[in-house]
Amino acid sequence: MATNNANRGSTGFVEAKGKDYVAVTDLKPGAVGLAGAVMQNITHIAPAIAAFFFTQTLVSFAGGQAPLAYLIGLIIVIPLGVCLMELARTFPSAGGYFTYVSRTLGPSMGFLTGWVFVLYSPVVAGPSLAVLGQILQDELAANYGITFHWWYAVVIGIPLVAWAGYTGISFSIKWIVVVGLAEFLIVLALGLTGLADPGPGGFTFATFTTSFNPGGLATTSGFFIVVVLTVQGLTGWEAAVPLAEETENPRRNVPRSIMASILIIGVMLVIAQWGQVVGWGVDDLPNLKTSAEVPGLVIAHRVWGDMWWLTLLAMITSVLGASLACQNVATRMWYSMGRVGVLPRAFGKVHSTRKTPTTAVTAQLILSVVLGFGGPVLLGGPWPFFIFLIAFVLVLGVIFVYVAANVGLVVYFWTKARSEFNWIKHFLFPVGTSLVLIYSIYAAFVPLPAPPNNWTPLVAAIWLGLGIAIIVWKKVTGDEAWLTKTAEVIGEREDTAHHHPL
Repeated sequence: MATNNANRGSTGFVEAKGKDYVAVTDLKPGAVGLAGAVMQNITHIAPAIAAFFFTQTLVSFAGGQAPLAYLIGLIIVIPLGVCLMELARTFPSAGGYFTYVSRTLGPSMGFLTGWVFVLYSPVVAGPSLAVLGQILQDELAANYGITFHWWYAVVIGIPLVAWAGYTGISFSIKWIVVVGLAEFLIVLALGLTGLADPGPGGFTFATFTTSFNPGGLATTSGFFIVVVLTVQGLTGWEAAVPLAEETENPRRNVPRSIMASILIIGVMLVIAQWGQVVGWGVDDLPNLKTSAEVPGLVIAHRVWGDMWWLTLLAMITSVLGASLACQNVATRMWYSMGRVGVLPRAFGKVHSTRKTPTTAVTAQLILSVVLGFGGPVLLGGPWPFFIFLIAFVLVLGVIFVYVAANVGLVVYFWTKARSEFNWIKHFLFPVGTSLVLIYSIYAAFVPLPAPPNNWTPLVAAIWLGLGIAIIVWKKVTGDEAWLTKTAEVIGEREDTAHHHPL
């Protein structure tokens, strides 16, 4: 049962140097260390998915300038990370963005942010497993003559991820570290190999200039679309935030994990994208756009020969790791929302021994099944649905959440923590990145992308409208007890058990 210990926290609490602290929570305190938090972020970013699954989409819009767009995306994300570090340090909680925005902009806006967040981490597992299944179907048939239907991956993957979630956070983090490290090394190796063994056109730094446009693929609006997509590709660096109640020294380790993961994975993904463009061949990019096979696999076949399957292994570990990391994020936020009464109280309960939010894990399981099977059927296959939901709808939801948190950061430090106000961290970074993100959306969606992706803004708007309707309904029916609890942050105590987590 939830004990509501979270409301004992204070924004002014300082973790003393030389001592370890854990949260006062019904979850499993002290189960995650700095390394585990960093890998939670990295696997949530999903290096192989970000590096390989979107390459054709990125090149079709930005041509040879795709690596430059990724670099600009990284530059945008760094100050975004600084903003979140400030919020994570001040308001540690399993609620993450739900708690941050509730605390800074009010409960209703906090609920709306949590509602829109459903378009982010919770939707990843099903579509990603379906696309992995499509890749396995094609590769196993072409290379080994093995019949493998795409939905096999959904049938196998979703229960496996849910089982890890039910088992507990310690097991989940160990799994994440293993699969995350494997995919990171493989993706980086392929990127470097592509640069060392270039395709037609040879090695070049020109991919980082706006004048480089072989094949005439790049357009101004297309380039901005790719910047938006690369920001989405780099999302996940905040995935350790909802694990604050299970992290040792949360006010120190969660913020550190944010910037560490941004820098590590951001540099790697720029190299990976650059390596694919050069490794495929800058003089042959129009054929990359229309390749029937994932470009990363084509390059792996050419440069690694019989060891090409390592790239396929990276995709498998990436999807499994990302699905589990996203499940950790989604279930902890839903647990927090259930604990304060925004969601049904069952979401706020944990297993008596495993200390896992079992109802939230079950809800994630059901959502993944619906999206993993239903989405591909509706849009004619795993790839169209993946691009529709993960590349477009998700990024709109992410940017809404980021901007709301940025506005909350400015408001809080200007009005309630004025003595700590810093013009760079609490104004320039949040306002500047928010304006860039908003402009990027305009540039990316005016004019609208081709069908069916032209419907994605409407889907996001309908979901936002439903959230607003729920808030109105709650107020009309007098269901407002949750309003006083949404801004709770965790209490902390000195760690006397000496957990020494991963």
